[in-house]
Amino acid sequence: MRNDPVKLKLNEFLDANARFDLMARGTTNHCPMALVALAGMGASPTRLQEFFDMWERDYAFSAPPVNTIVSRHEWSRQLGNAAAFGALRLCFLDWIAEAGSVPVISAVLKEVPFAPATQAFHALIRLAYGIEAAHPGEIASGLAALISSHLPIDARFDEARTAENVDAGFDHVVRAIDDSVVQGNSITSRLRAVACDVRFRQAVLAPPVVVSLLDDLAQATIGAYWRSPDFTVLHTVTATHAARILLAQLPDALAEQLLPGLWIALCAAYATVRRPVNVERDSPDVDVGWNDVCRMAVASNDDHVIKLAYTCLCEDRRNPSPLYLASAARIVRLDLVKQQNRVVTK
Repeated sequence: MRNDPVKLKLNEFLDANARFDLMARGTTNHCPMALVALAGMGASPTRLQEFFDMWERDYAFSAPPVNTIVSRHEWSRQLGNAAAFGALRLCFLDWIAEAGSVPVISAVLKEVPFAPATQAFHALIRLAYGIEAAHPGEIASGLAALISSHLPIDARFDEARTAENVDAGFDHVVRAIDDSVVQGNSITSRLRAVACDVRFRQAVLAPPVVVSLLDDLAQATIGAYWRSPDFTVLHTVTATHAARILLAQLPDALAEQLLPGLWIALCAAYATVRRPVNVERDSPDVDVGWNDVCRMAVASNDDHVIKLAYTCLCEDRRNPSPLYLASAARIVRLDLVKQQNRVVTK
């Protein structure tokens, strides 16, 4: 993080976030993820306070009391039990205090099927941001969300049927699905619909054989988002970055074991969009720099705007592409217009 006052304030609010439920008004609890992203883009302690106060006032639900105990030898029995989030969080938090975060994360991900699509990828993102902030409570919360809301995409692919590249793999599943199977009011409900469709399971190709699948996924997802700024596609961009953070912490063999699950989850997300990925769009021509983009993102109260801008910043630092700055600039400017319109209509 930028400096000690910001880190101290961030940790204070991540600790305080424990009093919030996993779910929020009309969404899941994005507060801790947004706070980590804000701090990473240069937000002041005062701005972190403002965002936390806004979230608590407008979105947060109080966490219900935890009346049961889940032992570290029985946590897997709570797979898919949404009511167990609080108990699982305490179980993982106690385990992390004794064994450290990486051994606990590794043990959990070895025990149950990897389900990165859980909570529309937010459980994965929350876990990754907890890792980045080195905050045991948020790491425990991310793991608890992955287990309690577990959403596996049960599909297998034939290694003999390999996608030529990531875009081709996404396009293959998009074209296999029609509009009728992806009705739903949320990303999660549409993911469930696609996962249950035999056409999707038959259409999933093996991931391309490349040196770094994560790098190719990052390039493909930001390219798709630039061409068509769909809300679901936005989540594939932030989820791919989150997966990079998570997998970098794990032993190489385990990281390789988890990659196919990420590939299948992203394919399912693109199948819900029902839009070919090869739509042409003008090349980006951006007249602002990262300082301006981060300043506008830090001023936003929209958690998805904040997380996308932060993801683009981080990925651009790692593997520069004009699409990252262009996509981040577009979303923060649109958000600024929305804020101005709200002020005018009041």
